[in-house]
Amino acid sequence: MADNSREITIDPRKNPATEHARGNSAFLVAAGATALEYYDFMLFGIAASIMFGPVFFPVANPLTATLLALASFGVGFVARPLGGILSGHFGDRYGRRPVLLASLVAMGTATTLVGLLPGYRQIGWWAPVLLVVLRLVQGLATGGESGGAIVYGVENAPAGKRGVFGSYSGMGQSFGALLAIGAFTAVSATMPESTLLAWGWRVPFLAGGIVTLIGILALARTRDTKDFVSEVGAGKADRTPLRVLFREHPRALLLATGLSVGTNGLIYILLTFAITYSKDNGWSGSQALAGQVVLVAAVAAAVLFAGALADRIGAHKAVVLGAVLTAVFNFVLFGVIAGHSQVAFFAAFAVAGVINALITGPTPVYFASLFPTKVRYSGVSLAYQTGAAISGFAPAAAVFLFDVSGQAAWSVPLFGVLLAGILAACTLLLRGSAREFETEGERR
Repeated sequence: MADNSREITIDPRKNPATEHARGNSAFLVAAGATALEYYDFMLFGIAASIMFGPVFFPVANPLTATLLALASFGVGFVARPLGGILSGHFGDRYGRRPVLLASLVAMGTATTLVGLLPGYRQIGWWAPVLLVVLRLVQGLATGGESGGAIVYGVENAPAGKRGVFGSYSGMGQSFGALLAIGAFTAVSATMPESTLLAWGWRVPFLAGGIVTLIGILALARTRDTKDFVSEVGAGKADRTPLRVLFREHPRALLLATGLSVGTNGLIYILLTFAITYSKDNGWSGSQALAGQVVLVAAVAAAVLFAGALADRIGAHKAVVLGAVLTAVFNFVLFGVIAGHSQVAFFAAFAVAGVINALITGPTPVYFASLFPTKVRYSGVSLAYQTGAAISGFAPAAAVFLFDVSGQAAWSVPLFGVLLAGILAACTLLLRGSAREFETEGERR
């Protein structure tokens, strides 16, 4: 017999105006929260790839400085599982909305302080230490944002549109990344490199605090999800959701963590290592960032289609398709980057973005399908953030593999094959766990 607690219920007494308002709220929160999260995330990632090495880690070998800077980027992911545990506990007990608000406040504060942090020349080794501390705070905040945005979108979705509503968070990620890339592109294009390293890189971080404040004010005007309100009203909210999660859903939690490792690892390589690789192959910093703009714009353009495809054929099929295509196309992408054709360079990033949308769009609804409402925030947040914590070191691992292989063009794409294999395997093994979550595609 099906476990109805795994189904996202829809109020039979539908009111079109109410459904429309819920749809607007779901888009605002799911897309807005992840946009702000990814703006801050991408700021740090880009700065670590290009600027944090000489500013915070002044060592003789530039590649070593970049490796240390990217490692500081990865350190923030260590805090994400703890952030997922805390946000999941309070989100399942007291609501999705207040936890998202608290996460945004913490993220915005940490990002602003990074922009105010003196470099190594001013305060010595305190500079990289404080940078790591602020990155850890960002990690804790992200632990509440990603899972909360996913859950908020999916739990407000009408029947047959959960894939589309889940993909709102993927769209927000793309818009946030575009804002971050655009901000760094603007300061890079208008300042000489000496000015950029001295203080110009700080401008996008300080602007991030203002953008986050706007997001907080917008989120404060929304309501909590209908599924959570229904759960609390029926007296089904659990006082110890984490205990229930580990006791009743250990397999889903473990495999969902593997799903997150593959999902996040693949995109982190594209969003960070690809910049370093482009510069090493003769492309300028502005060209490398422009390639990222094309990549992320392509994801944003295709992600809603990917969510609709998940509703149509099933999220698991769309994710596996995206994993296989990514594993193959990474060899093409990095081969093109090593070439000299500007048209091919940007076209390859565009294709990579469309392919990645097949992963970014359907995975939110797939994550949400694995856990019942009473532990959904905990399950999604802990699995997603633990996987992100592991895959957060993927860019540093990519730099290491690239270095020890003698800078072989195939080294990082081969690493991508491993990540894509983990993603596909976990997705297929989770198929049974997600079967009771009804979408048109899952019933086929």
